Amino acid sequence: MENSSPAPMQELAAPTHAPTVKTYLGISLFWFAISFFWGAMLIIVMPARIEDIVGPANKDGAWALVASVGALLSGLTQIVFGALSDNTTHRMGRRQPYLIGGVLATSVVLLFFPGAQTLGALLGVYIGVQLFLNIANGPYQALMPDMIPPAYHGRASAYMGVCLLLGRIGGAAIAGAMMQSEQGVRNLTWIFIVILNALMIVNVLCLKETPITHSVGVREALKSILTVPLRPYPSFVWLMVSRFGINLGLTTVTFCLLYYVGDTLGQGEQAAKGIVSRFLVLATVAALVGTLPAGYASDRFSKKTVLFVSNGVGIVAGTLFAFAPNVAVAQIAVIIFGVGFGMFAAVDWALACNLLPPGAPAKYLGVWGFSDNIAQMIAPIIAGPLAYSLNQSSPGAGYRLLMGLAVVYFALGTVAIAFIKENPVEPVLETAIGPTTKIY
Repeated sequence: MENSSPAPMQELAAPTHAPTVKTYLGISLFWFAISFFWGAMLIIVMPARIEDIVGPANKDGAWALVASVGALLSGLTQIVFGALSDNTTHRMGRRQPYLIGGVLATSVVLLFFPGAQTLGALLGVYIGVQLFLNIANGPYQALMPDMIPPAYHGRASAYMGVCLLLGRIGGAAIAGAMMQSEQGVRNLTWIFIVILNALMIVNVLCLKETPITHSVGVREALKSILTVPLRPYPSFVWLMVSRFGINLGLTTVTFCLLYYVGDTLGQGEQAAKGIVSRFLVLATVAALVGTLPAGYASDRFSKKTVLFVSNGVGIVAGTLFAFAPNVAVAQIAVIIFGVGFGMFAAVDWALACNLLPPGAPAKYLGVWGFSDNIAQMIAPIIAGPLAYSLNQSSPGAGYRLLMGLAVVYFALGTVAIAFIKENPVEPVLETAIGPTTKIY
């Protein structure tokens, strides 16, 4: 038996030069594709298709089941393939081979989406999409710490935030307009495929990864998934706790937003799709005003402070939305929330990259993201039965309660931020020096 330890993994240091706009866009534009896709699927497409298949009386439980299974698979896939990518020696680099393969496989699975006319078939396609798109997404999200110096993480996160906001609103708005017919579902599916592939190609053309020449190997990489030391990194753990609470609130809202507008605010199914699309447009416009300034500010000042302010605005807006008596008041709340969420989107990634444990960025970003996935699993399990039971006695009351519960989750996630200690960041010279390599 071989007793010698494996060769040390070669780890690429972050570049020592200021990023160009091309680098920022190369990294962030695929996030638009991801956000466009999930903004449409989670807010409009899946809730509407599930209601069409199982009927209004069973939609809560069915959507809770599908959403929870998808979230679990998403989180596990990101961790596994993130860890594999950290140790990949492909000549294209560590991340882009997974990005290309995952997007192409997702495109094939999406071809079956319009024809999925039973809950089982829809779940099968949804599982396939979650698997393959997260094979791409897990490694992809580590491109930011790979290629952006820490002193510029706030600006890079702001670019990601803008793409997140534009993608989420674009996906939901287009889905709301097209989900009126079976042909609309087919056309929307092709839009998904084109956007995912086009922006994957943009990423490959704009960015050139520096490959590593040796690693610990696939077996050791898979074994490392079972070894994720967190005790030495308490601030990273508190960041995960915070993200869990915040996303528990956001997922609860996403889960029932269409039903809240349609049933609780009394707008009906068809009207609700248009109103939700309008809400998302207003929230995005409000968010875009502050996203880039907040990102730049977070590179100069405390990222925690920006998050406290953003979440405080969100809590106020969420409370107003939960108790809104009509669409007009809800619309005001949506605009206020957009301002806070824009600031949050600008700093979220930057703080995560600031607190990353060393050595395996994609794996730990997968672990960080898994706190989001756990929230996506738990929120529907709580929300579905709770909404169903309350709606039996008072139609629509369950969704109002869920909106109030989302505010509580959001507030608890905000409290956790207080326990985070940011790492100091060294300034970067505005030079043309390229990436350096170091050996662990």
